[in-house]
Parts: sequence; structure tokens; C-alpha cells
Amino acid sequence: MRLSRFALSAALCAGALACGPSLRAQTASIRVDAAAPGIKLNPRMYGIFAEEINHGVDGGLYAEMVANRAFEESRPPEGFTLRDGRWKDAGGHDAGYGFAEGEVPNWSLVRQGQAEGSMRLLRSGGLNAKTPYCLEVTAQRLAGGRVGVANTGWWGMGVKPGALYDLKLYLRGAASPGLSVRLEDASGRACSTTAMPSGGGAAWSVRKAVLKGTRAEAAARLVITLTKPGTVALDFVSLFPRDTWKGRPNGLRPDIAQMIADLKPGFVRFPGGCVVEGGTVETAYNWKLTVGPPEQREEQWGAWGYRRTHGLGLYEYFQFCEDLRAAPLWVGFVGQSCIFRQMENVPMAQMGWVRDGFLDIIQYANGPAGSKWGALRAAAGHAKPFGLGMMEIGNENAGREYEERYRFVHEAVKKADPKMVCLADTSFHAMPPSLFDMNDEHYYNSPQWFMGQFNHYDNRDRNRPPAYLGEVAVTSGEGGDLKGNLLAALGEGVFLLGCERNGDVVRQVSYAPLLAHVEGRSGWHGMIYHDSARVFGTASYHLWKMLGTNVPAASLPTKVAYTPGDEKPISGRIGLGTWDTSAEFADIRVERGGAALPLPAPGDGWRKEGGQWQVADGAYRQAAVGTGFAYAGDEGWSDTSLSLRARKLGGAEGFLIAFGHAGADQYWWNIGGWGNQEHGIEFNRSPVGRRVPGRIETGRWYDIRIELAGRRIRCYLDGKLIHDETAPSLSRFFAVAGRDDVRGEVVLKAINTGDQPLRADIDLQGVAPAGSTARVETLTSGNLTDNNSFEAPLKVSPRASTVPVSGPRFSHTFAPRSLTLLRVKVRQAPLPF
Repeated sequence: MRLSRFALSAALCAGALACGPSLRAQTASIRVDAAAPGIKLNPRMYGIFAEEINHGVDGGLYAEMVANRAFEESRPPEGFTLRDGRWKDAGGHDAGYGFAEGEVPNWSLVRQGQAEGSMRLLRSGGLNAKTPYCLEVTAQRLAGGRVGVANTGWWGMGVKPGALYDLKLYLRGAASPGLSVRLEDASGRACSTTAMPSGGGAAWSVRKAVLKGTRAEAAARLVITLTKPGTVALDFVSLFPRDTWKGRPNGLRPDIAQMIADLKPGFVRFPGGCVVEGGTVETAYNWKLTVGPPEQREEQWGAWGYRRTHGLGLYEYFQFCEDLRAAPLWVGFVGQSCIFRQMENVPMAQMGWVRDGFLDIIQYANGPAGSKWGALRAAAGHAKPFGLGMMEIGNENAGREYEERYRFVHEAVKKADPKMVCLADTSFHAMPPSLFDMNDEHYYNSPQWFMGQFNHYDNRDRNRPPAYLGEVAVTSGEGGDLKGNLLAALGEGVFLLGCERNGDVVRQVSYAPLLAHVEGRSGWHGMIYHDSARVFGTASYHLWKMLGTNVPAASLPTKVAYTPGDEKPISGRIGLGTWDTSAEFADIRVERGGAALPLPAPGDGWRKEGGQWQVADGAYRQAAVGTGFAYAGDEGWSDTSLSLRARKLGGAEGFLIAFGHAGADQYWWNIGGWGNQEHGIEFNRSPVGRRVPGRIETGRWYDIRIELAGRRIRCYLDGKLIHDETAPSLSRFFAVAGRDDVRGEVVLKAINTGDQPLRADIDLQGVAPAGSTARVETLTSGNLTDNNSFEAPLKVSPRASTVPVSGPRFSHTFAPRSLTLLRVKVRQAPLPF
């Protein structure tokens, strides 16, 4: 999971994709070679990526209701020091912690009436050395009132009438009083029965009880009060709903887990993500801290600003995969911490423990019950191996340091288990294909970018190992506070259809992040949102579910001829930019028909995104070596001529001159890009025409001119024509087809992003329908900005219907703003591969 700095614009104009009523009706034809063998698809192509982010695990999927149950949340984050009241690493990155001395997150003192008492955090003497913190509660006198402590859970505890809740806590106190425990609302009104655990002794002892919900409450708290004056120490205070998914102890919230199960994921990638790398080496994910009894698991600060309880540990993850009937894909720490925080590298001479983490988890998952780590698995209740067959060595790492550490671990893993499928994350570092069995690529961008990537994998080398797209999602800020909407889903869908048509080189895909608590997000969105009592899936959830539960055996050759309703010229603002470079720009002028268009002088009138922009010596300068843009003009500008001078001041590349910038869409001329080796035009970072060799010298002024005429683009450098390209029409209709061998059906998947219905003529060549109707599922809504919510959880969800089919050639009208899944039963028997 990378930081969301890649979205060049957070604003999104839905009109860029559905730009008002068309002047002419859209039409299309779809021709499917249904008798062809096709490209065999991985039946486990669609999976999930599970990571502790957004309180999606602690406070979400993991059913524990007590937050900070072991009082360890107040511990300093490993590898950080306290500066100016905040915990920061050596690079100055904030851990997200800022607790006052003695503060106990999620816990508060309850003192009512004339009672007197206190609570105190103890930093030693806890239940065990791995969880040294505990809480001391004292009641000096009660006087008809009460003294105790309350835990609010994660923004409240959801209670259901009649439901049972299992309480477990540890007590210590030579003459400790008895306790009274119940669930209450904020006003103190009970919403459960009351349990009365007896007092403890000089050593820690466990107490268990059962609470029964008496009424519905979404924001309850657990209240523990003393029944008489005295002092008691508490540790590992846990409250679990009796009803967990599959009835597992230390299990999962059934509503959230079932939402995931309904996706029918073919695999589960876990546990991260940035969580794996950690903000420092000390906070990198160590699976050995996550096994054994939950109260003996050492908690650890996570990269998303809070501690992980490790309640959902390695065993529980494997159990979840097994219950889902999904293949596990373990991601392990490779010796380099998060490159977006404080990148640290474990010295090669000390890499033994990193390597052993991979080798030992193979034994834990796959080894015999009598082996060292296999015995630990068996002791937890699973003598049979889990069958770990895929392992990703690192996540979003970079540089030669990553490759060196990857090689070290990879060699050891292959020696231990030659059949283990090893993945390399190549999102930020190109790795030789001989070093991996599959490479992981991550994509976060705008809906428009994804819609421009339908053909992204058409020209991938078929001889290299296949790709896994481990983190895919629209992240451009659309959809309000919670993010996500129909537009985002359709953008992702177009990209996924392109992956299916290239299923020989794209083996598997997953969305990220999967889960998000509505009150606990870490600056990210989620596919599934929840609070303490409710859950819903976004528009993206339903789209991915439709695609993932309808994976055909093979992708069939499909040709789509699309006629747009109208043809719009390139229009939008102009922009100046750099990529890994510092540069300055001067004499900026925009003309249309020979007349100058109003353009503010460089400075405050320009909208800036990144970089350090300043006016210096009559030029507009981006002073920092890095990425930065400045925009000006009007979205309605078209058929213009942009001229300027530019000079590179330092860095690795040249200039980015933007045009046609409207909403999150933009074209740019990348001059001296790709390592200062080539010039090329791009639309939303996708190529427009061919790149040509070229480089930019430091300190030299260049004359630049870009002329637009409709969709034609001509680019000049120092008076020489470099590019003469015509931007392709923005397609609003995409389709792929596949063959379902089990049901004997042709499966057609189509997306219409336009705001008008689209009638398409469909030709299933080489087969004949076996019936007179086809089954149809349609995901659509009234507006591209529509999404689901707690109040309307199915606003954007698929609707089933049937349509008549008269023969292999028939027509269908695809709804506007829609994904349509059409299944036609055919007579021809499936062809063997």
C-alpha cells in the first residue's frame, strides 16, 4: 500500500466521462469467436488483499470488542523517539502517537456520586514480559456511588438483544474487591446483563463470564466497577461475541467476514502492504509475534498510526483462507522498511533473521506436526498443513538494496521449497524476470486513467512470468468523505476487463484497501465500510464481486466496433511540470486564431500541485528536484497554440508541458522523459502515438510550441516538428467475452460509461444458443457519483433480468453508466485445451 501522492489531481469532473447528451446515438457491434479455444484464465484470478489499515482488522474483521485490551497502546512505537510531544522516527515522520503522560487510550475512569477513586497505568508487572503494561484501579470509598473503568471499544460497541458476549479478564490484588461488569450506553443505562467476577489474589488469575444483550445499542461501552473499596490490577480485558464467523474461537465478525466470503476470493494476500515493511525495521511485521495464545502475543506499532494487537495472527489468517477455500499468499519483510516513510535496510551481514522468517513460515504452514514450527501449528489445533504455495518477498521496495536482499531470500526459499511460487514487487524496481515466478504491480489512479488502460497488457512479452496486480483502486478523491462511487467502480472495471482479455499474462488481481472503519480510516478508502454494528459494500465491491464470481474458463477473441455519439476536441487548461527535475519557464503564451487568450502572470494566479514554485529573474521556477505542476487557463480552451521557453536546472529528466487539463484528465508532452532518453505525448500517463529519442540538457533554454486542432496534436522543439499525432476517441464502451465450460455458456461482460443507452449488435460466431433467453445482471445507477451507504446499502448493486435471444446474432441495449453481465447457453460442447 503506497501513500496517495500519485493522484495528480484530487478533483474529479464526472463530465469528462459522460459529457452531457450525445449529439448522435452511440452504437456498437460485438463479434465473439465463440468456437475458438481462447486464452485459459486462472480460476482463482480474483482474490482479496487483507491488511491492518483503517482499523479494518482491529475494530473490524477481528471480532474483539475491547480496544486496547492489554493496555499496550500507550507504549512508545518501536524505533521512534519523543520530540515536541510526538513520537517521530529519525527522518521526522510522525508515528501518529501523541498521548499525554499516563493517558490510557480507549479507557476512562468511572466515578459517580460521592465515590472516590482513581486509575493508574502501570508500565511493568503486566501479565507477561511481552505485554508488560496493565491498569490499576482503586476505590477509596463508594458512599452509594461507584468507581471503576469503562472501555468504549472502537468508536462504540455494537450490542444486540439476546446475543451472548464472552468476557475474559485477568485480575491481580492481594485483597482485591469483587467486580461488577456490564455493557452500558453513554448515559449509564444498561444494555446487557451484569456479571460479578470474584476478586483475585497476589498473582494474576483469569476470570470468565457471559453477558447477554438486553437491547440494541450501537455505541455501548464495557463498564467494570469495584463492588467495595480496594485496589485491583487489570490486564487483557477481552469481550467477544459468541457468534463469530464459522464459530471460530478468537474469531471474526460474521457480517464482515461473510461480505468477504461472498466475493468468493480465489486467494488471500496478507498481511500487507506497508504493514509488512513498517515505518522502521523495528516495526516491520514479524509473524512470530502473532502466534500462540492471544494474551501472550506481543503487540506492535503499525505503519498506519496505531498498534496491532495481533489477535488476528498468522494461524487465524491461514484458518480464514481455509474457511474461504482460498489459496494463501504470504507477504514477508525482505529487510527494507517503507520507502515512503523512513527507508532503512537491514545490513546484509545481519539478514539471517529476515531469511529465517521466510524459511520458518514454510515449515509452520507446510511442515509435519513433529517439526519445530509445525508443532506450534498443531498445538493451535491444525495438525494438517495449511498448504502455503505462494510467497511474496517484500512489498513496494526499491533500489539495488531491495534486489540484493530479494536475491538472498529468494535463493534460500527456492532451495528449501523449489515448488514455492515466489513473487517480486516490481512497482518501484524492475527485477530480472529470472528472479520471480510472478511479479506484483500496484495501480492507484483516477477513473479516467483506468479507462485508458483497457489495452495495457496487450503487448506484454508472453515469454516472461505472469503478473499479479496486488493493489488496484481508484484513489483520486471522488465520492466525498468516504470515497468511492459508480464512476470509480466502472473505471476499475474497464481495466479489469482488459486484464481478463490478457489472462495469459495477468494471472491474478486484488483491490486495496479491502476494509475501512468509517471512523478509523488512515487517510484511505475501503471496498467494505463498517462501524461497530453495520457493514456495507461500495459500488466497487459489487462490481468486483460480479467479475470475480463469473470468471470464465477461457477468454474468447472479441472484437468491438464502437461509434461514439459525438467527437469532442481536446480542451482544457495548460500546465507546467517537472518529474524528478527542477526547471524554470518563461514567455508563456496561449493563442487561438492568432489572438492571445487571457493568462495570469506566473505566481498566485496559477494552481499549484507539488513542487516549490517561485518567480525568479522573470521566469516561473519549480525549484525543488522532484514532481510539481502549476496550471492556468480555462477548461473550455480548445484549438489553441501554446508557446513558451523552458530551462532545466537539475535532476534526472526534462519537462512536462500539460494541455487539455480538465478535472482529473490531462494530456502532457513529456520532453526528456524515461530517464531523459525520449520525448512522448501521454494522456493520463498512457501513450498517444509513438515516443521518439531525445534528451534535455541542463542549463539550456528550449523553445516549445504545442498546436491543437480538434484532436490533432503537433509538438515543436526549437522550431522542429517532433510529433504529429491524433488523439484517439475517448471510448465509452468496452466488452470482453469468455466461455464457461461447466455451464456451457458464453459469458459477455460489457461496460458503458456514457450517459446514454447503447444498442449493440452481438454476433456469437461458431455456436448457436440452446435457449430463447439469456440471463442478465446489470450494475448501474442514476448518477456516476452514486454510492452505497449504511442507510442505502444496495443503492448501487446488480439487478437480474432475462432478455430474448433469437439466434447467434441478436441485439441488446446496454444501460448508461453500467456494467452488464450477459450469459447465453450454447449448444456446442466445450473444446478441450
